[in-house]
Amino acid sequence: MGEQGVPVGVIAEAVAATREVLRLEGSAEAALLGRVCAAAILVCEAFVGGAIVARVAGDGAAETWDAVPAPVAQGVAMLAAHLFDHRESDAVPPAAVAALWRPYRRLRLSPDVAA
Repeated sequence: MGEQGVPVGVIAEAVAATREVLRLEGSAEAALLGRVCAAAILVCEAFVGGAIVARVAGDGAAETWDAVPAPVAQGVAMLAAHLFDHRESDAVPPAAVAALWRPYRRLRLSPDVAA
């Protein structure tokens, strides 16, 4: 397991998807890309309110990167590419990332809502 239990194979597949977005060839910056992809996956999971990739077989999340819904995977790759490109700045991530993830967000209604 990699960062926060994200399977290493999933991180590697996310790195490959991010390399495509960035149009990077070779293995340059492999360690940095691995870290930003793991971070992007964790940010996505925090945003949607649940795991997008399984930590344990059968936990209801996607078993592989290929099984992650395309908009969610694209948002992860876009966020990772943004984090990679803007690692020296505090640039705001593209709004398209949240737009891609929003349909997968789990919302909870609280009984404490005041009328």
